[in-house]
Amino acid sequence: MKKWAIKAVFFNEQGEENFTYYEEKTFYTKHGAIRAINDNYGESLVEAATIDCKIDEDLQGFWLEDLDVYKVEGWQK
Repeated sequence: MKKWAIKAVFFNEQGEENFTYYEEKTFYTKHGAIRAINDNYGESLVEAATIDCKIDEDLQGFWLEDLDVYKVEGWQK
């Protein structure tokens, strides 16, 4: 069985990408993760990612572009 989680996607003015991965909450389906993005959990992650841009040294100069889903490694049967 696969598990899915949500990541924040960031870009800077040079077009470089950066990510923050939120694995504290996982989903058994891709659809479930997408549904969570569009629900209150997604709103919470947007707030967290916005704060990350201000305090995380690796994200200085980046802005939040979107939330996306990804497969969590090591969870396939």
